[in-house]
Amino acid sequence: MRRLQVGLHIDGDLWEAGQITAVENHGFDLLTTGEHMVFFRPILDTITVLAYAAAVTRRIRLVPSTLILPLRHPTVLAKELTSIDLLSRGRLIASVGIGGDYPREFQACGVNINERGARANEGIEIMRRYWSGERFSYAGRHFQLEDVDMLPLPWQPGGPPLWICGRSDPAMRRAARYGDGWQPYMYTADLLAESVDKVRGFAAEIGRDLPADFAFTTFMYVAMHDDVAEARNRAIEQLSYRFNMPFEKIVDKYCAYGPAERIVEALRTYVEAGTNHLIIGLVMPEAGRMDHVARFATEILPALQAMGVR
Repeated sequence: MRRLQVGLHIDGDLWEAGQITAVENHGFDLLTTGEHMVFFRPILDTITVLAYAAAVTRRIRLVPSTLILPLRHPTVLAKELTSIDLLSRGRLIASVGIGGDYPREFQACGVNINERGARANEGIEIMRRYWSGERFSYAGRHFQLEDVDMLPLPWQPGGPPLWICGRSDPAMRRAARYGDGWQPYMYTADLLAESVDKVRGFAAEIGRDLPADFAFTTFMYVAMHDDVAEARNRAIEQLSYRFNMPFEKIVDKYCAYGPAERIVEALRTYVEAGTNHLIIGLVMPEAGRMDHVARFATEILPALQAMGVR
C-alpha cells in the first residue's frame, strides 16, 4: 500500500510567493493551478504561475490542472514544459485535456473546437517524441514537422508524466493509450470507480499494462465550517461564481463540506473508489485563504495522507 498524494489547487488566482511556499511547508504533495485563455473571471496563465512556483519551492510537485492542449502548438508547449521541468528539478506533472466548456477561447485562439480531440492526440505524440531526444518528422492531420528535435531534454527521462483530464469515454481511451494518469473532474465517487475500471479495460484492449504508479486522480472542492448548512451555503456562493452557473442542485455531488470529520469521510469514499491522488480546491475568501489552508493542513490533511491506496 502507498500513501495517498494530496494536492492544493490555487485555481489560477494570484498567490504571493510566501503563500505558495507556505502550501509546501504545510505538507501538501502537489500544487495545481487552472487554465483558461479567455474567460468570464480573472485567471492567470498556467505556465507562468508554475514557473513562478518552481522558483519559490523545493519539494512540492507542480501540476497544471488542466492545460487545454488544443489551444497550444505542441512544439511551443513541449519547450515550456521542458523548461519548467528543468527549473523545478523534475517536479512537474503535465495534466492535459481538450477543453470545450468555454467556446469563446477557441475562437480567440483561432482553433476549431470540433477538432480539439484530434489536435490533442497529435500534440501528445509530438511532445513525447521531442522529449525522447530523437530527431524526427511528423505528418499529421493538424501538425506537420520536418526534421526537428529539441534541446535541452527535460529533467525527467522521457519528459514529465502526462495526466489526461476529462469526463468522456474518448478521454478515458486517451488516458489508456497515452497517459501516465487519469484526471476526471466533476465526478461522484461512483463515477470515479466506474472510470477506473474503464481506463484499465481500454488499456487492456490495446495490450497496454498500466504501470503500478499510474495516477487515478480526483479533484474535489472543500468548504470547511463547523455548521454544515453554512459550509454548504458558502460552497454554493463561491462555486456559482467560479463556474458561472447555479450550484444549488449539484453542490452535494461535487463538494465536501462541513466540519473536518465529515469532510474526511466524504473524501474517503473516493479513495475507496480507487483514487490515489486527491486535489483539493478550498472554498475560502481571498483575505483569509492562509487561515483556511492552515486549518485544512492541521485538521484534515494528516487523516488523508494516512489513507493507504492501491
